Amino acid sequence: MGKKRSCQDVRESRPLNEVEAQLYGWVDEEVLTQPSVVVGDSLPELRRNVRLMRDVELEGDYVLEAAGPSDRVPFQAGQNGPHFLWVYQELFTRLGVSFPLSDFQRAVLTRCRVAIN
Repeated sequence: MGKKRSCQDVRESRPLNEVEAQLYGWVDEEVLTQPSVVVGDSLPELRRNVRLMRDVELEGDYVLEAAGPSDRVPFQAGQNGPHFLWVYQELFTRLGVSFPLSDFQRAVLTRCRVAIN
């Protein structure tokens, strides 16, 4: 049995491509070049230990998945892509936010430029 690799071993920082630089130039470069440390294996534990939804019945309306190695929190869905919102785990664990977002939460996150209203 080999040594289990950590997510830092698998996910390395990378430079922005030209399109990303144009779309997300307003975001601090360190935020954009660092990969997520959350991997799919850790999501079941997060779901068990943290309240993600205000109402359990709404869970079927949302999909929780880890960002891919090239995805970054400020990234948006394409025009024809599914609606999604990448968020930091701390939104749930430290700030106690749960989905669906209230109008106030959406407004604050939009103003902070980490969500689109």
